[in-house]
Amino acid sequence: MGGQALETPGEATRAARSRVELALQQLPGVVWINPAWAMLTALPFTGLFPAFGQLAWWRIALALGLHAANSVTAGVVYRSATRAGVAEPETWLRRIIWYQGLVSAEWGAMAWLLWVPQNTLNHVMVVMSLVTVLWAYSLGRSMDRTVLLASIAPCAAVTALRVWSEGGPASTPLTLFLAVTFGLSFLFAHRARRYFENVTRMRVDNDKLTAELRATRDEALKKRYEAEAANASKTAFLANMSHELRTPLNAILGFSELIAHEALGPVGTARYREYATDINTSGAHLLSLINDILDVAKIEAGRMDIDVRPLDAKAVIEKALIVVAGRARDKSQHLTVDIAAPDVLLEADERALKQIVINLASNAVKFTPEGGRVAVTGGPTAGGGYEICVEDNGPGVAPDMVERIFRPFNQVDNRYNRDISGTGLGLSLVRGLAELHGGRAWIESDLGAGVRAYVYFPVANRDAIHIRARA
Repeated sequence: MGGQALETPGEATRAARSRVELALQQLPGVVWINPAWAMLTALPFTGLFPAFGQLAWWRIALALGLHAANSVTAGVVYRSATRAGVAEPETWLRRIIWYQGLVSAEWGAMAWLLWVPQNTLNHVMVVMSLVTVLWAYSLGRSMDRTVLLASIAPCAAVTALRVWSEGGPASTPLTLFLAVTFGLSFLFAHRARRYFENVTRMRVDNDKLTAELRATRDEALKKRYEAEAANASKTAFLANMSHELRTPLNAILGFSELIAHEALGPVGTARYREYATDINTSGAHLLSLINDILDVAKIEAGRMDIDVRPLDAKAVIEKALIVVAGRARDKSQHLTVDIAAPDVLLEADERALKQIVINLASNAVKFTPEGGRVAVTGGPTAGGGYEICVEDNGPGVAPDMVERIFRPFNQVDNRYNRDISGTGLGLSLVRGLAELHGGRAWIESDLGAGVRAYVYFPVANRDAIHIRARA
């Protein structure tokens, strides 16, 4: 079988299927082209042009009947291939070769049926008509060498035999003309076959690439669904564990505080009272971490409820900063607060707003060295929203880390903060709470230039916020 050898059996099968499909695509045209060309070929010999001779009606009827039969056969083969497919390309290729050989032989038989002895004009006309058939098949059947030979060799051989057997002065040049035509058409078809081979290779490569892309897409979708399912299970588990984790911790905090303050009487040894204080402090820290983790999990699971209502932003923010002010004093930092009293009250959840301010201010205090500066500002924006900014003059954040630190459990790692502990949940929680309000959170920073952390609330979008809060 013609075509370039391919690397694997699978590729060879796909290439064979592609050649068969190209050959089958020619059959719908054969259904009407062959009978039409047979009628045109026989027309000069019906008596319309006496110089070409006049044939008996049964010869013309037999010639047209043969091509009507191969036309029907072409239609049957094409419909069978369309219904059954070409799962076995070798079998279909053999059928096409036999069919093309039969049709080519029928065209060669036309030379015998339309031949008028001792009429040179008739002989030239018959040969020229069949040469046209040879050229047509050399163009249309060059996708495979065997199919090509089956399409032109029988016609050329049977026609040449009829010409040579006639004898006379025209037989030799007509026979040579047929031989040259056969050789040239075969060489021309050989060049065309290279084009078909390239087309075949491209189709095989495209099919292979399409299959690989489909498999890669399916695998990526599978991994994505698995990751989403695992993440959903994780967040659902953490959200559902809220009560189970907080209840025992609250008991530890309550009893340790009773012991530390000797609410029910003296504990006897001062060291026990110190231990109780340590238990209470560690438990409070652990409860804060658990609250952050659970809040992030709830936001990711879509189960965080917020109660959006008009707030006095200045009062809420200043109250939240009381928690941070003591830590700033311990580090000799200068904490300034400049909150404008807006004409329109801020639409927000009070607890969420406090948590946003505490997390941003705590980060600023934590990462700013002793004696540094932390400034908290807030006020309405030109577009009708409300914006809070927490700025410090600490070591700053590298540009490639600006977005990463908003992801859960991501922390900045630089020479200023290697000894600073944390979970990496603060900014993730800030962004999640801001987005629950329909707003957004972002930071602006460069290494050595401090950090400016912003949170924007769309106060003009009160109805949409209420809808989102209830969802």
